[in-house]
Amino acid sequence: MSALPPGIEQAFSAVVGELGMATASWLFVKAVARCEGDEGVAALAEVAGSSFTVLDAVARGWLDGQREMKVDAGPVAAATGKATRVVVVGLDAAYVDALVDAVADRARIAIVAHSMFEVDWTRVLDNWGGRVERVDLDTFQKWAGGKSALVTFAYGRQGSHTAVQPLWHRACGADVRSQFRSLVAWDVLGVSLDLYPRWLVEADADSFTHFVR
Repeated sequence: MSALPPGIEQAFSAVVGELGMATASWLFVKAVARCEGDEGVAALAEVAGSSFTVLDAVARGWLDGQREMKVDAGPVAAATGKATRVVVVGLDAAYVDALVDAVADRARIAIVAHSMFEVDWTRVLDNWGGRVERVDLDTFQKWAGGKSALVTFAYGRQGSHTAVQPLWHRACGADVRSQFRSLVAWDVLGVSLDLYPRWLVEADADSFTHFVR
């Protein structure tokens, strides 16, 4: 088995807080592949995959020949309809980047600043140059209305279920669901998770108005 730097799980945990599961996974997989080749990617999945199931899925996808992260915000932008306010629940930086580029000309965008991991939200928001505003769990409902959409990230789909960040269940209760016109899940993984989704929770894929893959 290829040698990996000691503490790679701790390093991934530090990065995932400010980049998100899928974005951080692609960053690590590509870095390991560049230095250690496919053998290193296989070792990464073996060492850290049981703790970070999205990383495991991306690593195994790489070994099956998927060498680029697919980011197309067009269908997600279309799913938000004519929303003039879009609230992102959860963080996956590469996909937020694409969504901002797709809808910022017609909509205000906010992100719910809450995470299981340590995050410097000022630094994260600075990356979008003022195009993304900060809201919190107790303030984001002020963005609700007939021209508002909630967007979150999903990680694979197995039958009628998908995996989402726990923040989705904290933010999107029955009272919130009725206040936003669109509830959009963006599947940024595209494959089913082989391992139990630690750091994620299960959600009914049919509970969203749009499930975009």
